[in-house]
Amino acid sequence: MPNKWIKILRKEIDSAHRICILGVGNIQRGDDGAGPLLINLFKTRIEKKENILLINSGETPENFTGEIRKFQPDLVIIFDACIRSKKPGEIFIVNPEKIENEDISTHRLPLSMFVKFLEETIPTKVIIIGIEPKNLNFGDGISPEVKKAVEALVWLLCKCLKI
Repeated sequence: MPNKWIKILRKEIDSAHRICILGVGNIQRGDDGAGPLLINLFKTRIEKKENILLINSGETPENFTGEIRKFQPDLVIIFDACIRSKKPGEIFIVNPEKIENEDISTHRLPLSMFVKFLEETIPTKVIIIGIEPKNLNFGDGISPEVKKAVEALVWLLCKCLKI
């Protein structure tokens, strides 16, 4: 039986026509680069599609709100390294309110504000997929555990999107 987050992700992808996939993180801080890595790997697996927008936002997803609003997605899927005291590489859905109330994101500005803005101005459904980091040290590469998780997510996205 698949994990609960996989069922939720599949259901949301199946009901969406236009999807924005957003990778958040700093590639210079070890596993914080999980979101950008996912976007880069995903781009190598698919050709440009009119109904899918891929964005590597780095640490500033708020800088891409105009591009996202112009695209008018039914669904925005955000991938980010999030600290939840789980096993490195573990994947989970993040409740945006938890970001606001707990320090589980690796970034200073809470994604909860970004999510709320998108949901209110587009409107769109937003899902945050977190990946538990092992190492956030500046200058280190992505750990094998997180790289494996990102590769599994790319495979799952391709399967869900029938690519």
